[in-house]
Amino acid sequence: MFSPTPSRRMRATRSASLATLILAAVVGTVFATGAVGFHGTPLARGTTVGAMQFNVGEIKLQTKSRVDFAQATVTIDPLGSSGWHSHPGVVLVTVTSGTVTFYDADCTFNTYPAGSSFIESNGATGLARNESTTTPAVVYVTYVVPVGAALRIDQPNPGCPQS
Repeated sequence: MFSPTPSRRMRATRSASLATLILAAVVGTVFATGAVGFHGTPLARGTTVGAMQFNVGEIKLQTKSRVDFAQATVTIDPLGSSGWHSHPGVVLVTVTSGTVTFYDADCTFNTYPAGSSFIESNGATGLARNESTTTPAVVYVTYVVPVGAALRIDQPNPGCPQS
């Protein structure tokens, strides 16, 4: 009869844990939805010197520590989509031309024409789509994220018909 030694049991446990982590990463990648016809152009990224707290009139802005600000322009081709995604911070979006429809994970949506703005917030899964068949949409985006964080995290479709 074979009785594994404690070191063999520990290696087997570590191997099983590692296999589970690898499987989770692969499954998450397989089910994530990618962008289609979604072209970003980074403009700038910088880090604040410390925490901030501003309360001016109708505006209140506060961070708990240093954060990065990043700006980009994004062109969304006709029928293009961001794919389902989230952000690790707050994203301020202004539509400069065309129209963008933004879907939330519960499959509800809002439509934003040129000249309007909206916010994507910490961890919420969403999808931006240009539903025009002829006209590109262009947005300017400002990200406020933890220092060094990725600006976007691909997510699986939460069960909505949009992709």
